[in-house]
Amino acid sequence: MNMPHHTEPLYRPPSEVDSLIFQITEGCSYNKCAFCGMYIDKPFRIKPLDDVLSEINRIPESYSRHVHRVFLADGDGVIYPTAELAVILDALTVKFPSLRRISSYAGPQALMKKSAAEWKLLREKGLRLLYFGLESADNRVLELMNKGMKADKLLPKVQLIKEQGIDFSVMVILGGGGRILSRQHMEETTAWLNAAKPKYVSLLTLFLRRRRDYFDSIEKPRIGDLIDEIRRFVSGINEGAMIFRSNHVSNFVPLEGVLPRDKGKLLARVDETEKFLRTRGMLDKYPDFYEEF
Repeated sequence: MNMPHHTEPLYRPPSEVDSLIFQITEGCSYNKCAFCGMYIDKPFRIKPLDDVLSEINRIPESYSRHVHRVFLADGDGVIYPTAELAVILDALTVKFPSLRRISSYAGPQALMKKSAAEWKLLREKGLRLLYFGLESADNRVLELMNKGMKADKLLPKVQLIKEQGIDFSVMVILGGGGRILSRQHMEETTAWLNAAKPKYVSLLTLFLRRRRDYFDSIEKPRIGDLIDEIRRFVSGINEGAMIFRSNHVSNFVPLEGVLPRDKGKLLARVDETEKFLRTRGMLDKYPDFYEEF
C-alpha cells in the first residue's frame, strides 16, 4: 500500500496512536533544548510541498475513507510556511472525507512567528489541535533548559491562538527545575495554565537525554520530590476544565481526570502512591532512568 514516507526517528503523542502521520518537516527547527534528545542526529528540513502533496494523493481510496485523524510531524510541523501549509490542509480535507481532526506539535518559535490572521486561516482549513511543550512556566527553569522562550511572553500568544478556535495540549516536565527550583517550577506553571486554560494537559518526568551539565546543575530530584511536585501541580489547577493525563512511562503515578473537577480523587491517588512507595523505602531514592545517559 502507498503510505506516507517517514524518516526515523518518528515521534507522535500517545493520543495520536490511531492517526495517519504525514512528515511535512523532519527534525526540529530549534533543537537546542538541554533535556531533549529526540532529534539530535536528525537535521531539520521542510519537506517540499510537491512531495507532501504526492504522498497525500498516493493514499488509496479504500484506505483514505476510513481516516479520521491526521498528525503532522516532526517536532513542530506548523513551522511550515503558512500559505503552503494551507494548501496541505486543503489537500488533506479533500483526500480524507471522514477527517475529524488535524493536529501537530508546535514549538514556541512557530507559535510566535505566525500572526492571528494566519492562525485563523489554518483553523478554517482544518487545523484543530497543537501539542505544545511548555515544560515549565518558570523562566529560570526555562533558561536552564535552554528552551529559547519566556513563558510570560508566550502566554498572550497562546490565548490569541485559542481565540481563533485552535485547541492546545500542553506538556509539563516534572523535575524540570530539580530540587532547587521545584516549588517555583510548579507554582509558576500552574498559574500559567490557569490563565491559558488549555483543553488538555499532561505530565512527563525528566529524562536525561542530552546535556549532563543541565542535569547536574539542578540537583536532581528524588522520587519523593517528584511525588510532591505532582501534588502541587494537581492542587494548583483551579481554572478551566482541562483533560489531564499523567500516564507516560516515565511517571510514577498514573493519573487521568478533568482538572480542577476531579482534584480530590486525583490527590487521593497521589497519597495512596506515596504511602505505597514509603513502605518500600523508595521516596529517598532516585529514578533508575536518571543513569541512562
